[in-house]
Parts: sequence; structure tokens; C-alpha cells
Amino acid sequence: MKRGVEEKMNMPNTGNKAKTSTMRQFRQILEEKSVELRSQMCGPRVNPALQIAADPYDTADFAEKSHEEWIFLQKNSFDTALLREIEEALVRLRDGSYGTCLDCGMPVSKKRLEAMPWVRYCVSCQERRQTGNN
Repeated sequence: MKRGVEEKMNMPNTGNKAKTSTMRQFRQILEEKSVELRSQMCGPRVNPALQIAADPYDTADFAEKSHEEWIFLQKNSFDTALLREIEEALVRLRDGSYGTCLDCGMPVSKKRLEAMPWVRYCVSCQERRQTGNN
């Protein structure tokens, strides 16, 4: 039997308006974070980080630029992965599976979703995945 996300997250049964409002809040948070990440990834910081001089005479300048590029690429990689998780969470919101752990099928706590609304796993399953005890 499929329970509603509000019930799974131990939310009181206060009617459809409250449930809809909660889901709308999560959707809004996820959409705002998505827009923020997209603007950061396409913003003005992109060009300076990738502009390494074609003929670097100063190895210190070259090393600094290379390090800046590495940091930019690492951040961009992290942002891309987070954006993917956010988009997946929005799909789960639409299909009604939001708030359910993808591993065990148990509810993800409301506190956890409020802290990181894009999470896919409950705390127990996330810890198991991080320690390699799948």
C-alpha cells in the first residue's frame, strides 16, 4: 500500500491544503536552488577561471591560473552532480515518490528533507552507502 509523502514523513493529517502547501514549499526550494546553480555555472566567473595565458613567462602565474582552473572544474563538477540530484527530486515530487528512500522504501525524515530537499536516501541507507556496506 502506497502511503502519501506527508504520512511517510510523519506529518500530521491536517488536510489537503497543508499537504499541498508542504509539497509546494519543497518544489519551490528545489526550483530556486536549480536556478541558482545554473546561473553560477553559466555566470561571469566561467571565463576568468579558464583563461590561462598562451605564453606564460612566469611559472608562478601559470601555477596559480592552473590551480584556479582546477578549483573551478571541481566546483563545476560538484554543481553538475547536485543539479542532477535536484532534477531527480523534482521528478519524484511529480510522480509522488518524493520523501521515500530509494534503497529501503522507508520514509525520509522531514528534518532531513528540510536540510537537503534533494536527498534520495534515509540516514541509515546513506550511512550504509558511505561506509561501503551496500
